[in-house]
Amino acid sequence: MSEAKLSQLRARVVVPILASVIAVSLLISERARAAGPNIAFQGSGAISNASRAEATIELSPSQLPAIKIGPVESYPFSIQKRGIGSIDFDNKLYFDNTLSIQVFPPREGRIVKTIAELGDEVQKGDPLYSIATGNDPAFVVASPATGQVTSVNAAPGLFVQPGKVPAPYAIANVSTKWMVGNVAESDSPAFHIGQAVKVTVMAYPDRTFEGKITKIYPTVDASTHRVMIRADVSDPKNELRSGMLAEFVVRVQDAVESIALPANGVVREADGTMTAWVTVDRHRFSQRLIKTGLREEGRVQILEGLHQGELAVTDGGIFLSNMLEAPPTD
Repeated sequence: MSEAKLSQLRARVVVPILASVIAVSLLISERARAAGPNIAFQGSGAISNASRAEATIELSPSQLPAIKIGPVESYPFSIQKRGIGSIDFDNKLYFDNTLSIQVFPPREGRIVKTIAELGDEVQKGDPLYSIATGNDPAFVVASPATGQVTSVNAAPGLFVQPGKVPAPYAIANVSTKWMVGNVAESDSPAFHIGQAVKVTVMAYPDRTFEGKITKIYPTVDASTHRVMIRADVSDPKNELRSGMLAEFVVRVQDAVESIALPANGVVREADGTMTAWVTVDRHRFSQRLIKTGLREEGRVQILEGLHQGELAVTDGGIFLSNMLEAPPTD
């Protein structure tokens, strides 16, 4: 075959192939423009975990108000244990009534009259009840302290004696309440007397009552494998009521300093991975895979994926992640 004919044959084969390549390139380019010019991925094919982390989004000026940006900062995360308990005055399980003063009569007799009622606020010296002994005139038994009447086991005609329980009256300084809770047997070595306790109750969901552990009971419940603890909780306005359900948090170790991001900047993707968004120019944003740890006070500990000082999205991370799934058309 002559050289001229060979060249003609090559041209007939190459030209259609070249035309096909150009057509495919134009089709890919057209689809990319349809998907929106503000989203790009490095690599090709389906969006895997790796390619998601390399995704970038460019926001228009009208979209920027939907997010907040700030530097990745350090935060002292405390090592905490959480649990459920209840507010109490006197722990009947262990017959422990150190918050209350039992008001017995100075000598035996029969109650003539009850004066103070359950729940009354009394001052030291205020009359509580009167008794009579034999033919002697009735005399008044006064409150030995300022507080609230927390128990009344008295009625006219009832025979009472010094030290014989139940006492006719009990008075408590209600500015201190108990929080009695249970902790897992496996966690019990982490708890110690004197540790600070933060308590919340449903009646005041936005309030925190401060206290400290004052007793760790010596036995383990054989059926639940839990240990009972007790904390003295400050309640200066007498807002807590006995029987209230309480949630408590105890810091059991010193704080751990670590980089952190506000929770609204952290996104749990559909595949379970955790991501965040970083930027250099506050205009183009890159998605990062991250590893998270502790959570406290609206902050998330970042174990891997971010560095202190980097600019990151601190609010609106879900907004950017949603744009990957449904890019805006404007």
